[in-house]
Amino acid sequence: YEVGDRIEAHDLVEYESFRVELEQLREAHGSVPPPLLLKRIDALRNRVPLLGRRIPQGFDLERDWPAVPASDREDLARSPQYFADMDTKLDRLIVYDTSGMTGHALVAPSHPLTQAKVNALMEFVLKRHGVELDTGPGKAICVNINAQAETVVFATLFGVWNQAGFAKVNLHPKFWRDRDAARNWFTEFQPQFLTGDPVAFAEMIAWELPVRPRALVSTALALNPELAELLEEAYGCPVIDWYSTAETGPLAYSCPHGHGLHLISPDLFIEVLDADGKALPEGQRGEIAVTGGRNPYIFLLRYRTGDTASIDRTPCSCGDSLPRLLGLEGRRPLLFRGHDGGPVNSVDVSRVLRHHPILQHQVRQQADSSILARLRPIPGAPLDSRAVERSLRTLFGDLAMDIYIDPNLGADSQSGKVLPFISELAPEPGNPALAAALGASPPSSS
Repeated sequence: YEVGDRIEAHDLVEYESFRVELEQLREAHGSVPPPLLLKRIDALRNRVPLLGRRIPQGFDLERDWPAVPASDREDLARSPQYFADMDTKLDRLIVYDTSGMTGHALVAPSHPLTQAKVNALMEFVLKRHGVELDTGPGKAICVNINAQAETVVFATLFGVWNQAGFAKVNLHPKFWRDRDAARNWFTEFQPQFLTGDPVAFAEMIAWELPVRPRALVSTALALNPELAELLEEAYGCPVIDWYSTAETGPLAYSCPHGHGLHLISPDLFIEVLDADGKALPEGQRGEIAVTGGRNPYIFLLRYRTGDTASIDRTPCSCGDSLPRLLGLEGRRPLLFRGHDGGPVNSVDVSRVLRHHPILQHQVRQQADSSILARLRPIPGAPLDSRAVERSLRTLFGDLAMDIYIDPNLGADSQSGKVLPFISELAPEPGNPALAAALGASPPSSS
């Protein structure tokens, strides 16, 4: 497995320009994209097939923005080429596999500079929470922690942070000799901040890792306030909620004053839509839709994320003028268990399912621990249910398991979306941090 940020010297000029824009272009948004973004959409109309198909010539973007059709994850899963700038070369293409809130399997292309700009966004958000980073050779800047049955672990250097060190680690027993080995490693490395999903942070508390971070950044899954409080008490630092998806990149971060989540970057426009794709007024809940972004292989046009919130464009006391998302409901943390009682992360399930021609899925672990999987195949592609079962058994072992191929999965939902993962298991006793991460109260000791 080859690692590295793949940043080239000429990328650094654009990277530094992006850092400046993050500070200087933070202007309040109205109900249509800001002028710079509208100008960019118009310039890309003949280069991004999706824009050419959805926006006819002569269309007045500012006046007629509500008439622009929305797109969604199924559009991207079926025809990713329609979202790409056709003038962008493919020699530096990066590909991520993902499966998110709607249950649609997805290949998400990206670019090294797109990924590097996440560092600039992170640095900006940390500063907003009073955290300054020390970059440079020999500096341990960040650890991304995971709690999965299988994942790639590695160490690398970030060119845009002056060769500061980064590591991805996995808090799973088979990845360490014992927990003392993990504690010794963290004692030596001592990153300035850590990122991870709520389940991984709950494991970090359970493993009693001796870290002294300047900040913790919770990603991928919804952060329960109870877990945030436990983390703040345990590590004495800000806990930042970071809203991001694989296809959109980072979208929003938690307001330092606790007033929702601010839009993270001025190259994005966020609105909230109803089931018919109509923009909702401030204060009404709906599905978050995103336009713009910095990925040359995925230009977003009213892209429905599958997550819901209301939007607030009024001035915020923290000083950030970009809009806020209130009451965000995204992908909830949950935990499956295998035949041996060991944890199985939903990310592990996504990893084994993506090797099969599945367009959409729903995997449920029932209260008796049995597994029920409903799978919508990619049209025209043969899907072998026995092969899928063999893949799932690498995670769940000998648990009772039923696999159903359902071409109409999602048809009974107005939006066509389903919950991809459902667990009916009761929270485990003795791990209050994990119970908080899952949004459940631990069982009473009485």
